[in-house]
Amino acid sequence: MMRWGHADWIWLVALPLLAIGLYAWGHLRRRRLIEQAGRSALIRRLVASVSVERRLFKQLLVVLALGLWVAAALRPQHGRRPEPLRRTGIDIAIAFDISKSMLARDVQPSRIDAARSELSTLVQTLQGHRMALVPFAGVAFTQSPLTADKSAIRLYLDSLDPRQMPVGGTNLAMAIEQGVELLTGTEDRGEKASRSRVLLLITDGEDVARDQGEAARAAAKKAAEAGVKLYAVAIGTLLGEPIPILNEDGSHGGYQRDSAGKPIYSKLNMSLLEELVDLADPEAMEDVRVFHHDGSQSMAVRLSNALDGLQKSTIESNLRHRFGEKYQYALLPGLLLLLIELLLSERRRARAKEEVA
Repeated sequence: MMRWGHADWIWLVALPLLAIGLYAWGHLRRRRLIEQAGRSALIRRLVASVSVERRLFKQLLVVLALGLWVAAALRPQHGRRPEPLRRTGIDIAIAFDISKSMLARDVQPSRIDAARSELSTLVQTLQGHRMALVPFAGVAFTQSPLTADKSAIRLYLDSLDPRQMPVGGTNLAMAIEQGVELLTGTEDRGEKASRSRVLLLITDGEDVARDQGEAARAAAKKAAEAGVKLYAVAIGTLLGEPIPILNEDGSHGGYQRDSAGKPIYSKLNMSLLEELVDLADPEAMEDVRVFHHDGSQSMAVRLSNALDGLQKSTIESNLRHRFGEKYQYALLPGLLLLLIELLLSERRRARAKEEVA
């Protein structure tokens, strides 16, 4: 079936009608001027050399050309074929927990070093995606905006140190909010509208905020509303480990203790991470979105495959129909009619020469 790509431009149909009206007014105006000029021999000779039929034919050609160009502007389309939306990759905001609990050594050599190693492998494995880095502890901040430069991400990773964080603790809500803002911000839009957006949360899952995870749950729901998928890498063990204190030279200086003098244990909070990813995408079909890393085996390849699979499924599930463009069948004939009109003359040259003779 025929359709119009720019049906909202239907007002252009008035242009050929306007041209007809102007030509009709011009004919009437010309006749009145001739009558006012009188019937002198010069006026009769000039009028006799003009062919009214030729003039009308030329004007008809212009009106037809204008009508064809209007039809071309309305973009006539016929036939269609389905095609997948072409995607150029995923935008991934990596929220990296560098709180002091990540110094625990239930994962060797430590949670943060194991996470750093896995993340470096992941960055190297991913192809065609843009990444941003958001370190967080008691506060979250953007270390690197979205970039395809893997070397920059790895350089920033190597420089992260929990001892340099100005505010202690773990604020999952702020990390999620900062990552979502990076992925959905108005700056550097580029191809964001055509990309999948993923927030990758790398943490032991401990949230020491006063609301004990409620703000993080609210942030996960807002991520879902913004169209951002949430994945998590859970670093640590369920048994936990005391949080060590490191000296300036990096040597072990004991363990952090509570007010009673007992060592403070940090345990993996897997249930909270699973709840957050479910809140961010309750209808997701992926089997695994929380990847547990306890040091026994690498999970970077599995996570990379999951992200690549996400992009592949997004491409296959989003089809659009491309309609066959037929505007050229109106545009080219219109141009040809205009060229013919330019080559034709209104004058009866042969007849004029005979009258002069």
